[in-house]
Amino acid sequence: MIIQQIWTANAYRNFNYLIACGETGEALAIDPLDHEKCLAAAKAKGWMITQILNTHEHRDHTGGNQAMVAATRAKVLAHRNAKDKIPGMDRALSAGDVIKIGNTAELECLDTPGHTMAHICLLAHSDKPALFCGDTLFNAGAGNCHNGGHPTELYNTFAGQLAKLPARR
Repeated sequence: MIIQQIWTANAYRNFNYLIACGETGEALAIDPLDHEKCLAAAKAKGWMITQILNTHEHRDHTGGNQAMVAATRAKVLAHRNAKDKIPGMDRALSAGDVIKIGNTAELECLDTPGHTMAHICLLAHSDKPALFCGDTLFNAGAGNCHNGGHPTELYNTFAGQLAKLPARR
């Protein structure tokens, strides 16, 4: 599994990610708000974006979907509760679902409500531990609950799921 982090340099301080299979060149774009940077990074590496995954429905995570789909015909994946909130969703995800990227990359969905009630985090199944957490967790603390979330649910996500993940090696 190859991970490419893309800094959007926007006011929201978003990161986009490309997860790629080194064997097939297939890639998944996580929260590709800056679709132009994501497409350019994939092209530079010779990767083909076949899937888009939104961690939740906020526009600063889904805003690049339409252009990305138009350029790649990628399938859009998101939490099952976001079905009516993310246009063009192709696959509704639940806790425990596995997303395969080519032959070598796998991500497991965690149902992580709190920031929104349709939020997922992705746990990498690889030799290097990785968690793609959308807006559940920031480098300076927990995500907020202002636009469709709930503080009790966010607390339960941290106490019941994230705190129980293995420590980083």
